[in-house]
Amino acid sequence: MSRTLIVERDVETPMRDGVILRADVYRLADAGPLPVLLQRTPYGKNFSQNAFALLAAERGYAVVIQDTRGRWSSDGDGYPFIHEMADGHDTVMWAACQPWANGAVGMFGGSYVGFTQLAAAVMQPPPLKAIVPAVTFCDPYRIMFAGGALALGAAVSWNLVAGAQMAIMRSPAPPEEKERWTDQLVALADGMARGETFTRRPLDELPLIGRGGIAPFFADLLAHQAHDDYWQPITCAHDRITVPALHIGGWYDIFAASTVSDFAAILRNGGSATARISQRLLMGPWLHGPMEGLVGQVDFGLRASSLLVLPDEIQLRWFDHWLRGIPNGMMDEPPVRIFVMGTNEWRDEQEWPLARGQYTRYYLHSGGAANSRRGDGGLNPQAPAEESADAFLYDPRHPTPTRGGGLCCWSAAIPGGAFDQREIEDRFDVLVYTSPPLEHDLEVTGPLEVHLWAASSATDTDFTAKLVDVGPCGFARNIQDGIIRASYRAATDQPQPIKPSEVYHYVIALGATSNVFQAGHRIRLEISSSNFPRYNRNPNTGGPLGQETVLRPAMQTVFHDASRPSHIVLPIIPRAV
Repeated sequence: MSRTLIVERDVETPMRDGVILRADVYRLADAGPLPVLLQRTPYGKNFSQNAFALLAAERGYAVVIQDTRGRWSSDGDGYPFIHEMADGHDTVMWAACQPWANGAVGMFGGSYVGFTQLAAAVMQPPPLKAIVPAVTFCDPYRIMFAGGALALGAAVSWNLVAGAQMAIMRSPAPPEEKERWTDQLVALADGMARGETFTRRPLDELPLIGRGGIAPFFADLLAHQAHDDYWQPITCAHDRITVPALHIGGWYDIFAASTVSDFAAILRNGGSATARISQRLLMGPWLHGPMEGLVGQVDFGLRASSLLVLPDEIQLRWFDHWLRGIPNGMMDEPPVRIFVMGTNEWRDEQEWPLARGQYTRYYLHSGGAANSRRGDGGLNPQAPAEESADAFLYDPRHPTPTRGGGLCCWSAAIPGGAFDQREIEDRFDVLVYTSPPLEHDLEVTGPLEVHLWAASSATDTDFTAKLVDVGPCGFARNIQDGIIRASYRAATDQPQPIKPSEVYHYVIALGATSNVFQAGHRIRLEISSSNFPRYNRNPNTGGPLGQETVLRPAMQTVFHDASRPSHIVLPIIPRAV
């Protein structure tokens, strides 16, 4: 029997302040009141997950895809984040009351579209019954300022491609002015791939997105490097999330650390008993993009591909359970499902982090010449005695380049994923510490953390760390990386300059992973002072973020002795030998 699908375009949704947002609605013509699946996107409802909308509509849902405030067909100011809580609440309430709706609403989507779900959830609209936040985050500050350093690649590319482009389209300026802006945008976007855009200084004078630009969010970021009152209203508090949530993320996604930590925090602090027992986590080897097995230079196999994972079906099963009451066994399954890299297999778990994890220190060792992979740097569980420190010159005019990892949002300039790091490790401003070949498989699953005792000749600087899996052939696959800005070593609410040549203890969060270092492989840790353009290069001057034009070299010293035992903490999971 044939069935008719209705697609209603630009359906108006009034917000509490009178601003009109617009949505497209997909539903079967001959169906009664239906549960609603809602997506609120800044990326254009006409370009969003239309295939999923059609699939869900055929499954018995009314699907609403809405342009967020100030984007595409919706009215209002499109400044990021600040309207998503109130607008999310109002849209959920509106959708639940439509004549084709049965009063139950779920939300879906990834990245910023995942944030719009969490923002609506903290407002606790009663009709919202379940969400699927994918590759996303609760705390925008943590994303924009990892360890106090600006996530330059993501901030510039997203603000140019998503922010400035929309500002040009919606501007009432004369056509010749908009054409000039468009030429600037094209030049800046092309310049990202050539490296020119990221190296411009001062940062706060970047055309279109700098001070006085047509898209002000980037300039505002630069003015709020500290975790101040600017951030609190746009942070989704874990204890306000009371709705069942299926969190989906990837080990090579830029938001990987937030995906797993938000999941764990809601379990601990969720605002209701339902929230604490109805959180689920799915983590694959994916980057910030499609769920496919090929991630950078590494193919994790068909098991990691959407062909076998069936992400659409997983989401529909989730909504079938929570919105339609179908007893499909969804909540009988273990709450955590992770892809273990190295052995390239899926595994179910009961919690995150894993309770059986053995947090083991692997210490840095050398004779004082750990520079590059050809140096004498070692890594093992034996605590150091008296050893010579390692030193390198960090020159922000020639920063250590980004090579893969969790990146966003312009792959032509900064492709993310797993890549061979040997070209990076040939640099003398990269300290390389490598274990002997492993006799047995060693699984590392959980959060990663580096403790570094270091000194600098500067009043402010950065230290970076990267965990690497080195195969027998020498291929050095990046696992996770992190950074700490020296002036933000103690807290993020107020910078504290360092004293030149004084030794400080730095803690560098590397996020989380699940990886088996197989027998014959080696564990490697890289230490440097830049990962550019993933993070902005520290000019070593201590000046305000985005305003510096001067770049000064700094001499960096890393200590690994009995009183300053620099190390990485690996969450080792016992495996049968």
